[in-house]
Amino acid sequence: MDLLLVNHLRHRSLIAPNLSDLVHRIDIIATIAFIAVTIGLTVSLFRGKNRHLFRWALAYLLFSMLQVIANVLSMVATAGSHQGGGLAGLWDVAAVYMESVLVFMFVYIFLDVSTPGGAFIWPSRQGEEPPEPHIIDYLFISMNVNSTYGPTSEAVMSRRAKLVMALQVLLAIVMLTVLIARSVSSTG
Repeated sequence: MDLLLVNHLRHRSLIAPNLSDLVHRIDIIATIAFIAVTIGLTVSLFRGKNRHLFRWALAYLLFSMLQVIANVLSMVATAGSHQGGGLAGLWDVAAVYMESVLVFMFVYIFLDVSTPGGAFIWPSRQGEEPPEPHIIDYLFISMNVNSTYGPTSEAVMSRRAKLVMALQVLLAIVMLTVLIARSVSSTG
């Protein structure tokens, strides 16, 4: 998704010509680094080395979060350049929104698994044990943070998780602002 966004920005000449080559080089370096981290994560996963697996997973997730932040910032930097074209030209905002939801979903899984006692308290029905969280539960948290600016039924116990949620909320507000600005300029 990151490569598609940068290519879109370059082909529509939304990046200043003097910065285009620099952005392209940074994108290639970031892609190579992302592939290297992915390979390290995959090798650790198949070798069953949990200590290395957590380190590679942390590196992978931090790198993914940096890419989401960079994509949101690039949307802000090019928001004034999008004129006309209708609402179909907003696909990149939707793509970055979904990228944000998915990346932060995996960050919440990592935080919950790596935090002693868990990062979240999962609600349960009266008299029942709390449920074992499923990937859908983390997707639900991430969607809620991106759309309603916070979790709805889960209690957040980890300070790290609270900081990550604050970052996701900030990015979501910026994405919404860019979406509104570009929607208005796309129809005008």
